[in-house]
Amino acid sequence: MKVTLERLPESRVQLQIEVDQERLEQSLDAAYRRIAKRNRFPGFRPGKAPRAIVERAYGRQGLIREALDTLVPDIYNEAIEAQDVPAIGQPELEIDSLEPLRFKAIVPVRPTVQLNDYRSIRIQPEPVEVTPELIDQQLQQLRKRHATHAPVDRPVQWNDILLADITATIDGEEILRDDRAEFQLHENQTLFVQGLAEAFLGLEKGKSRTFPITFPDDFHIERLRGQTATFTITLHETKEEQLPQLDDEFAQNIDPDQFPTLQALRDRIETDVRRTLEEAAENRFRAAAVDKLVEIATIEYPRLLVEHEIDHLIRDAMGNDRQQYLAYLQTIGRTEQEFRETWRQAAETRVKRSLVLEALAEAEGIHVSAEEIQQELDSLVAPMGDDAERFRQLFATEEGVATIRRNLLSRKTLERLAALARGEHQEEQA
Repeated sequence: MKVTLERLPESRVQLQIEVDQERLEQSLDAAYRRIAKRNRFPGFRPGKAPRAIVERAYGRQGLIREALDTLVPDIYNEAIEAQDVPAIGQPELEIDSLEPLRFKAIVPVRPTVQLNDYRSIRIQPEPVEVTPELIDQQLQQLRKRHATHAPVDRPVQWNDILLADITATIDGEEILRDDRAEFQLHENQTLFVQGLAEAFLGLEKGKSRTFPITFPDDFHIERLRGQTATFTITLHETKEEQLPQLDDEFAQNIDPDQFPTLQALRDRIETDVRRTLEEAAENRFRAAAVDKLVEIATIEYPRLLVEHEIDHLIRDAMGNDRQQYLAYLQTIGRTEQEFRETWRQAAETRVKRSLVLEALAEAEGIHVSAEEIQQELDSLVAPMGDDAERFRQLFATEEGVATIRRNLLSRKTLERLAALARGEHQEEQA
């Protein structure tokens, strides 16, 4: 065979292949025997009809097309091996000519990544500040978690906890019924539709109120948009949220050993908030470094990788139940292809980030040792207590170890990139 190789954009290779006539004739002879075995020809037992009889019945081109089923895959595999083509997916085949037999194969190949001057990346870390307001917000949330709800006999106010019946009809058709619903009435927070929460203000226990509300044109339930409904609300009970006093006793009620005073509680909150903010800032710092690495790199990859990544994203979001997935698409009124397109940008971003990080690990000589995998495994099972050994066996499978290795490699690579982005490699060289 004769093979001409041409490199195409998006990490693809085109092979123009011409098959020698002798090879074609050998395949035609094998094709004739297959046809003779599975078909009856008058005057001959199965498989005994001469080639001339079979070829007269099927025609030479019919014989060639039968031969293509096995010949083309064999020739293609020989060609990519001879040309050392790093194929990562199935080829697109196109027959140009039957005699002589010529065909094209366009095949996706391994991505290529040039990191360029990646050691010049610099990202300015963002400062982390724990303000008194942040600590006060956390203390307020703690107070709310320890609040009591006391019944009150007065008109409804914002932040009250209500027990009420809510119904709504449009032209006599009931569109909403929620009996003895319990909820807190928050200002600037919509209760089903704008105007419903406000209608409870001033209502007294045991009283009802009926009023119209017109649904906005952008309401989340399409069939209700622009419609006017008649709402009826009936109040059964009103409770008031009573927050505990912010003092030493409050801190001791949370944990007397750790927080003997309110100041001790504030100090712990400050430590926890600082750690949370620092972790979030570090994550943003690393993400910015990865984005910069993608920006300066030269990346070429086949579309196949993006399609596979879209598959992963959809499976993670929707699960493996295809019937449920199709039912969801019908609910939102989208075709499968339209829904896939909504994930394309995220998939492309993930593919690019994965490729540059893989290239960075190789460029920096980052690897994961067996000892590191064992240490990670120990840390994973340590909190399991008596079940530690059972979980160790689950994690210690070939697939589990491979997952641990990938996670460790990703972590170490990100740590190295963060160090480069801070300029720490210059200190090492110095």
